[in-house]
Amino acid sequence: MSSILFEKKRVNVNSIPVRLAAMLISVCSMMYFINMPLMLGLAVKDLSLVESQVWLLGGLFLGGVALAAILSILFIRIAHWQRLIFISGFMSLLAFLLPVFVSGFTFLLVCQGLAGFFAGIGYAVAIACLGDTANPTRNYALALTFQTAAVAVVGYQLPQLVARGTTFDEALIAVSGFSVVSILLGIMMPRNGKRASLKSAMSVQKPLAVYLALFVLLLILVGGSAVRNSIEPIASRLDFAATEGGNVMILLMLTSGLGSLIAAFMGVRFGYAKPMAIALGIAATILVMGVFQIWPEQLNLIFAFCLVGAAWNFAAAYGMGLTAKLDSSGKYTPLIAAMQVISNIAGVVIVGSLVVGGSYVLPYMLAGLVWVLALVVVIPVVKRNQTLITISNSE
Repeated sequence: MSSILFEKKRVNVNSIPVRLAAMLISVCSMMYFINMPLMLGLAVKDLSLVESQVWLLGGLFLGGVALAAILSILFIRIAHWQRLIFISGFMSLLAFLLPVFVSGFTFLLVCQGLAGFFAGIGYAVAIACLGDTANPTRNYALALTFQTAAVAVVGYQLPQLVARGTTFDEALIAVSGFSVVSILLGIMMPRNGKRASLKSAMSVQKPLAVYLALFVLLLILVGGSAVRNSIEPIASRLDFAATEGGNVMILLMLTSGLGSLIAAFMGVRFGYAKPMAIALGIAATILVMGVFQIWPEQLNLIFAFCLVGAAWNFAAAYGMGLTAKLDSSGKYTPLIAAMQVISNIAGVVIVGSLVVGGSYVLPYMLAGLVWVLALVVVIPVVKRNQTLITISNSE
C-alpha cells in the first residue's frame, strides 16, 4: 500500500513543467559551451594566452562534458535526479567562480575541466529525463530549438553588445549564474526516471541498435558541424561586413531552430526513416549544388545555408528520438550529449584540416557523404526494430 501511495506522489515526466524544466536545464548547463568562442576570446584578451593554451582550455571543458555523459550511463538509472542537479549545479558554480579569486593558468585548467564535468552531469540528467517521456522526439526537438535560439541570441548577438567592455572574470560570473538557475529548476524534476532490472535490461535491451542510432546521430551532427564551422570564413570571403557576417550566423541558427521546431510539430506520425531521408537528402543535394557553384549569388547562398541548417537540425531531432525509443532501459540516452560534443570537435577538425587554398569542397563533400551514410545505416535499423520503436517509452 505504501508503494502505491509513493508512486502516486511521483512527478509525471510527461507534464509540461517537468519537460520545460529539463529543456531549460539543458540550455543552462551548456551555456558556457554555447558561449565558448566568446569566453575563449575574452580569456585570450585578459590572460594573454597563446593558441595552444586556448585549445587546452576549451578542450578540457568539452572533455569534461563528454566524460560526464559517458560515465553517467553507470548511475543515471539509480541516482536521485534532483540531487544530481543540485550537486552538478553547485559544483559547476564553484568551478566557474573560483578562478575569479584564485589566479594561475593551471588552476584555471583544472576548474574548466571540473566545470565541464559537472555541467555535463546536469545535461545528462536533462537528456535522460526527456528520453523518458512518451514522445522523446518532440521533446528533444523542442530542446534543440531552445539551444539553437540561445546560440543565436547569446552566442552571436551578445559579443556585439558587451564583448568590448566585458572581462573574462565577469563572463565567468555571468555563466555561473546559469548554474544557480539549473539548481532552482532541478526542484521541478522527477526524483528519478524509469527503472529497469538488470535481468530485463539484458534480455530486452538491444544495445547494438542503440549504438547504431547513436552512430547515425553522430554522423548527422558531424556533417552539420562541418558546414556551420565553414560559414563565417565564407561570409568574410564574400565581402560581407563584420556585422553582416554575424547576422548571417544568427539567421542560420534561427533557421536551424526552425527545423527542429518543425520536427516537434510533426512528431513521429511519418515514422523516423522517411523524415530523416527527406531532410538529409535535401541537405546533401544543396551541398552538391554548392560544390558545383550553382548558388553564385550571395542571397541564394545564404538561403542555401539556412535550408541545410534547418535540415540537419530537423534530422538530429529524429536521431535523438530514435535513440531514446530503441533504448528501452533508458541507460544509454545520456550518450546523446557525448555525440553532440564529439561532433562539435570533429567539425572544427574537419574544416581546419580539409580546407585547401580557401576551398571548402572537401568539407562539403565529407558532410554530404556522412549524411548519406547515416541514411544507409538508419533505414535498416528502423525496419528491424519497428516493434520496439512503436512501444511507448512510458510503458
